[in-house]
Amino acid sequence: MIVTSQLFDIHDRCPRRLALERTHEPLTISATGLLYAGIEGGIIGADPCVSALDSIRAITSRFDVQSGDLAPISVVRHVGFMAEVISLALIRKFGRFSRIANTVFGSHEWQSNLFERKNGDLHRIFLVSYLDDDSLRSFAHSWGTVGELAALERDVTLTAVVIGAQRAGRRHSHWSRCFQHPVQKSALRFASRKRDDGFTKGWREVWREMTDISAATWLDKMGTDDVLPDLIQSRRVPYRPDDYRMVKAREDMFKIIPQMESASIDDPMRRSSCDEVGRGACVWQRLCWSPTPVELDDLDYLFRERATE
Repeated sequence: MIVTSQLFDIHDRCPRRLALERTHEPLTISATGLLYAGIEGGIIGADPCVSALDSIRAITSRFDVQSGDLAPISVVRHVGFMAEVISLALIRKFGRFSRIANTVFGSHEWQSNLFERKNGDLHRIFLVSYLDDDSLRSFAHSWGTVGELAALERDVTLTAVVIGAQRAGRRHSHWSRCFQHPVQKSALRFASRKRDDGFTKGWREVWREMTDISAATWLDKMGTDDVLPDLIQSRRVPYRPDDYRMVKAREDMFKIIPQMESASIDDPMRRSSCDEVGRGACVWQRLCWSPTPVELDDLDYLFRERATE
């Protein structure tokens, strides 16, 4: 069995969902999921901007985008332009990343969700609306970190990218929005540099996807206004083989794997995970929360069988 930290996380939240996702997948993807896909493609590709957009095109050829208040094409464009800048920023800060080859985990195969730098450092890259001690602790204690530490037996660096709150279909963040001089269009500001520096109310708020400003220029201006340190933050989590928490995590993982293998769509719902704060509504609600009995085959306009390899 190929196991991942994501499978442990899904099982913790709802074994029923794990069983459903083993055989089927939604026909849609969220804007955040699309952004993850773009960034993941961007940081491992030859050109971060081109690779980010290529990844997004590949995903949107297979999935419809949950667009909310905006037209789907507007969401895709907004996300694509953000993915370009974020990918480029990560490459400039850390260098190019690569995926990790699968490793043996007991009698199973571990498929890591981490990214590796040329110097061997492993990074877990995650997107957050904001970052505080509680959210950082939550990521550090989750399967996405603990599972990787226990399975790979290597240090992991948590790298948070703050993408701002989503309102009216867009992420309100320096990655996507700035102020433009009313006359000199090449003059961009993300923050006031000093008092009376000409940054007045006359400056117009613009979204990058509504301009012809390149990702490199946009990122350069962000650096000039010194907003990047707050938007990309990293914390290293060391692996220590004598740490009882790691010993216990491995022990728990080998106990949980048989439970994951036996997960069934007939398992009871875990209602606390149907609408989790920060995660949104579970994609399987139309099945689990249907007021009348319904089968997956009745919802073929929402879900499809996973392709078998």
